[in-house]
Amino acid sequence: MTEPEKEIEKNYSYNKQELIGFLDEFKTQIEAGKIEIGQEHVEIPDGNMDVEYGFKIEKGQKEIEIEIKWKK
Repeated sequence: MTEPEKEIEKNYSYNKQELIGFLDEFKTQIEAGKIEIGQEHVEIPDGNMDVEYGFKIEKGQKEIEIEIKWKK
């Protein structure tokens, strides 16, 4: 597998209410057609996207992952 051209991540620590606010802002950005992280952004298409989500429990640690993919 090749390395991505660019990969940008931000890490936060939220309580449940703060997480709800973050996801609400994420929803607002999707509705506006782009998601921003710092100075970078990706345009969200109007067409079909592949969405995968799931959760993992490993050694007592729980994780939820959401992945959204599309091609130009």
